[in-house]
Amino acid sequence: MNFIKEEFERLKIEDNVKKIFSPDPPEFSIEWGMKYITLSPSKRIRPLLLLESNLVFNEIDDDSYILANSLELIHTYSLVHDDLPCMDDDDFRRGATTLHKLKNEAYAVLVGDALLTKAFGLLSEYSKTDRLPAILDVFYAKSGDKGMIKGQILDMEGENRKLSIDEILLINKNKTASLIELAFISGGINGGASQEELELLQNIGEKIGHIFQIQDDILDIIGDQKELGKKVGSDSDKNKSSLPLVLGVEKAREVLLTFKAEALALIGALPSNKEFFIKLLDFLESRAK
Repeated sequence: MNFIKEEFERLKIEDNVKKIFSPDPPEFSIEWGMKYITLSPSKRIRPLLLLESNLVFNEIDDDSYILANSLELIHTYSLVHDDLPCMDDDDFRRGATTLHKLKNEAYAVLVGDALLTKAFGLLSEYSKTDRLPAILDVFYAKSGDKGMIKGQILDMEGENRKLSIDEILLINKNKTASLIELAFISGGINGGASQEELELLQNIGEKIGHIFQIQDDILDIIGDQKELGKKVGSDSDKNKSSLPLVLGVEKAREVLLTFKAEALALIGALPSNKEFFIKLLDFLESRAK
């Protein structure tokens, strides 16, 4: 058992995600669709990062899981919409048939909408009212038009164009790293981190976001579709630029390793839980799915 799976089970992440939904919603109801796509096999990297960032400063509590579940729903809604025919038009996600293929496009749009609104509904249960404004601010900033959605727009506008390395990294920073930064920052806020410590967490999150996306793009070229649970070669098929498509796989790995070295230096400044994040970097660099 790898250490990620051990931490995943120790922190009972899946058990807590399952608590979001009723046990047996009617088939093809909105809640059924929300549950179907959210509980499809997933790495749950973002909630894990949130909880581990919390642990740098304080013990995990009920509020930690509220934040982790909300973040996972935001991530899942983004996948549902990303897979739509008007965007990436993918048939499989997390090893399961995408919702628009399973039923229809309108159903998928509404399930995605419901996941997003449910995510902010969960935040209404957050009990540390003095920290709630900061929590809401970072959830909006990183998931909205200044963060993840900005990255999605840049990604779509980049289709059928040869992008520069800086343009690709800007897409990666917004589309992928934003939610990973959100995990680090919100975990830190709940744990009682100082402003300086939150800035450190954000910087670590950005580096890890780049590592995650570069490896994802490498796997889109050399990965196994069955293991990944989604189609490979999608960037090439859609004439999108990614670091391994522009630089080649080996050069892209060199960029990844640069981000890893930068992340390691930042992790060294954390007051605790360094071992987890160091091991995480090795896992993200070598993951096959």
